[in-house]
Amino acid sequence: MHPIERIHFVELNAKLNTLAAKPIFPKYGTPLLAAIMKQQGYQVRIYLDGVSDMSIERIADCDLVCLPVYAPALNKVKQIVAQLRRARPDLPIVTGGPFVALYPEAVLGCCDFAVRCEGDEALPELVRCIAAAGDPRQVSGISFRSDGAVVHTPDRPPPMIPETIPDLTLIEGFERAARGRRAQMNIVNTLQTSRGCRFRCRFCPTSKLFGDLYRNRDIDSIVADIRAKLRFNPFFFVVDNSFLSNRERTVALLHRLARERLGAHLTVFERHEIGRDPELLQLMKQAGVRSIIVGIESLDDENLRSYSKQQKVDQVKASIESILRSDIHVIGTFVVGGDGDRRDTFDKIVSFVRETGISPNLFVMHDVEQSGSRLLIPLERRFKTYYDRTDPDNTDHYDYCTGNFVTYFPKNIRPSTLQRGVIDVYRQLSTHRQILRRVWSKNIFASLFGVQHGYAMRRMSRVLSRVVDGSYLDYLKQIERGLYDNDERLIEQRLGDLRTLPIPGPVEERVELRRYRLLGLLLMLPGLIRHRLRGGEDLLPRRLGEPGPA
Repeated sequence: MHPIERIHFVELNAKLNTLAAKPIFPKYGTPLLAAIMKQQGYQVRIYLDGVSDMSIERIADCDLVCLPVYAPALNKVKQIVAQLRRARPDLPIVTGGPFVALYPEAVLGCCDFAVRCEGDEALPELVRCIAAAGDPRQVSGISFRSDGAVVHTPDRPPPMIPETIPDLTLIEGFERAARGRRAQMNIVNTLQTSRGCRFRCRFCPTSKLFGDLYRNRDIDSIVADIRAKLRFNPFFFVVDNSFLSNRERTVALLHRLARERLGAHLTVFERHEIGRDPELLQLMKQAGVRSIIVGIESLDDENLRSYSKQQKVDQVKASIESILRSDIHVIGTFVVGGDGDRRDTFDKIVSFVRETGISPNLFVMHDVEQSGSRLLIPLERRFKTYYDRTDPDNTDHYDYCTGNFVTYFPKNIRPSTLQRGVIDVYRQLSTHRQILRRVWSKNIFASLFGVQHGYAMRRMSRVLSRVVDGSYLDYLKQIERGLYDNDERLIEQRLGDLRTLPIPGPVEERVELRRYRLLGLLLMLPGLIRHRLRGGEDLLPRRLGEPGPA
């Protein structure tokens, strides 16, 4: 028997703060699972990297530790687990999260159990099993080692979305970090209204993480969640992969939000097709949707076909124009490094962003598939294939899995050219002049968000440049030598002769300075003043403890 009363969740950031995010920005699942365990009678605390006191003595003072794992934070997880093992050799350690769901065996060397599925039901069942010294083989959806062998229990069907509200106040140090009106600007509210996605884009792991079952959350629960968090910040980042996949349910939610007039401002993910429905866009606007994250992915139809996006560039452009006309801001995501990308790809992205006024997010293509017909990046083109041959126990390369670094051999552009292109896009689109253009945008939300996003990009550009210019670009030039012709086409025959690759050194952890924070806040003032002159509600967060709108 192993009595379990106190559970600590520990969420670690990547070594590089590439999101340039605010300090209080936990992944959605951690506060949700912590709240679920609290409901079941456990004493729960969350230790959030960058907010909480991360001393091992405090973290280890419990009966069980849960660690969500994300690829670029893997090495930090391994380090803290080693410290926990020295302090408390008998302390049960459970891991979960997207990296564990995709690669459970990669973490079984440093934990007791890996939860491969959504943990809403699996984690409470596993904790009860551990406490009762039961047989973990009876808990579906987990992996563990037994007598030196890896055991994967049967997959667990995806659960319905619980009505439980994620509890940010369980974060150790939350009240201190969120004290005062200015400090509340550091809090990022997240919200979930659905799980899963009906589409299967080849570069996206959603179907593996959430199965093929799309589920909607109870509308009353969504409204209660918003009410509970409004006192922190009126802006909500909706984490659904596709906000409108169940149109009937989403329309009902939008009508409810429009009637409630909660004062919440939502950012949602949705495909470009929403731009073809002006009536629905108007309803979204009335319900508080202020921006839509649209997966543009590429300005090349060849790439879009290979990604299985089921869209064409001209269609996307027309839809974005329609969304912008509805007075909803667009955040466009681009995936670079596809077979259709060349050296001029980055100029096209910069021109498109400047012409439309959207806010860009840029990601280097990756592929989680390990076999089968859906391989987007063949295994022989992935650096990891050669790292595993060089030293299978060395995981330093995971520090670079942030979505900002090139980790494979592209087909029609050198790795170094692709990496330099990413940095150049961020530098060109985050100049002071470019950011100042957003201040007087017709769309007031765009003027507020655009300034903050611009300086976030500027900070991120500085973070990435330190690594890229410091060593990684030279590393890419070294390993690509002799593998590409003068037109930057990959010579696949030569790649076939490659056996191993040197593993890049670990990334030095950096916490980016907030040198642009004050300037960003000052440049938001014109938009805030314009908003209030139009009779709009307060866009600034309320003090902790004040109720939200009734």
